Amino acid sequence: MSGPGIVALKFQHVRSPSKNSSVSLSSSWTTDPPLIAGSSQGQGQDTIGNSDCVQTYDQTYDPTYDYFSASKITVDNAALFKVDCKLNYKVVTNTANGGNKEYVLYQCGTPVPDRTLFRNTTVFVEIPVKNAATIVATPLAFIELLGRRSAIRAVDTESLITSPCVQFDLEQKKIVLLEDKNLTLRAEQFLAADVVFSTFGSEPGTANKTVVTSEVSDPGPLNTTTKPVIAWTQYMAPSAYNNNTASWSLSGADYKRILSTDAGATFFNGTSKSSFTSADEFAAVVAYMAGFLQNYKLTADSDLKFVKNKAVFRQDGAVNPNDGRDWFASAVAMNDAVLQDVVRAVHPEVLPADVQFNWIRNIAKGEAKKVLTSADCKTTDSNKPVMDRAIVCKDMKAGGDGSSAAAKQVAGAWAGVATVLVVALAL
Repeated sequence: MSGPGIVALKFQHVRSPSKNSSVSLSSSWTTDPPLIAGSSQGQGQDTIGNSDCVQTYDQTYDPTYDYFSASKITVDNAALFKVDCKLNYKVVTNTANGGNKEYVLYQCGTPVPDRTLFRNTTVFVEIPVKNAATIVATPLAFIELLGRRSAIRAVDTESLITSPCVQFDLEQKKIVLLEDKNLTLRAEQFLAADVVFSTFGSEPGTANKTVVTSEVSDPGPLNTTTKPVIAWTQYMAPSAYNNNTASWSLSGADYKRILSTDAGATFFNGTSKSSFTSADEFAAVVAYMAGFLQNYKLTADSDLKFVKNKAVFRQDGAVNPNDGRDWFASAVAMNDAVLQDVVRAVHPEVLPADVQFNWIRNIAKGEAKKVLTSADCKTTDSNKPVMDRAIVCKDMKAGGDGSSAAAKQVAGAWAGVATVLVVALAL
C-alpha cells in the first residue's frame, strides 16, 4: 500500500488464508478502491507530468499493447464481484444483492472502450481518478488505506465522519461538505467529481459516474474452532420509529457468526424467536447470556456468568464529537483489527497485555470511549496511506487456548449494525 503507484485492482493479489473466504478487499469495494490509485507507471509507458496518463513513445496508441501487463489481477475466491482484464481497461462487475452492475475502468491516455459492447447502465471510469465525492462514510476508510485522501473533494453526512484526517481536511476546506438543502448547489458540487461513491444508487445527474459499493454485503471472513459463547444483541429504545415500543433482539447475521467463530468462540443463536418486546421474556429465553444491565433490566449482583466476569462489550469505543461511530466506517475496512477486538474479548490471553481496543470496549470494566477529532490526524499528507490498527501476528503470544484461531489474518470485508456485544464466557 504505497500510494499513487498502486495499480488499479492490485490489492486483489493479497490472498486469503481460507478457501472459504473472499480475496482481500474482495467484495468490500466491488468496484475496488484502487479506482483512486490506478497508475500507468511500471507498464513500459511514460506518464504525462503528474497526470498518470499513458503516453506512448511515438505518441500513438497501440491497440495490441497490454497497458496492464504489470498488474494482472487474479481473483481467487470472491463472492460479490468479478474482474475481467483487457488490454487497456478492466471490467468490474458488482454481483451483490442479485445484481450485475458493470464498471469499466480504462487507463487514462487510452481510448474509451466501445460502449456498444456493454449494457446501457454500464459506468465508464477513467483511472486513476483525480476527484471523488462520496455520499456515504465507509469508502473513506478504504481511500485512506490506499493513501489517496487527496482525491476526495466532497463528502456527505458530516455527523458520521469519524476519520480525524478527513475532519481536519474539512476544517481546512480541502474537502467540502455536500449541500443538503440547496439541491441546485449540491448538483453543482457533484460536477467537480469524476466519481461519486454511493451505497444505494445515484442522485439526479450523476448516474454516469456513480459507483455503488457493497462493502457491507460481504457474508464474513473465515471459519475456525469454537470456544466461549457470544451473543450479538440489540436494544432499541422507544421512539417515533418503532411506535414508542422498546424491543430486544438477537442477531443471527452470518458475518457475526463467522466473526465469532474466527475469534475462537461459539456463536449463540439458540432460539427460533429473535425479537422480543419484553425484557423479562428476552432474559428468560437467553438466561445465560442476557445483555447490558440497564437496558436488559439486570442487576450488578446477577449470577449470570458474563455479569460476574465483567464481560459485557459494546462497539462504540471510537466515535466522533457527535457520537458518530467509527464502527460503521473504519471497522469495515480493517476487518483484521475487528477480529483482534473480538479475540481480545474472548481470548485476551493470546494478546499482549497492553493491546487496547479499537472499537469494542468493555463497558462492564468501565473502558471509556475514544473521541476522534481532527487533532488526532497523524497523516496530514493526504497521499500517505493510513496504517491498519491491527497488531501483526508475530506479536501475538504463541500457545495458549485459542491462539491458533487468534493468529489467523482476516481477508474480505465485513460490516454490521449490532448495538451490544455480550460475551458469556463458558467457564
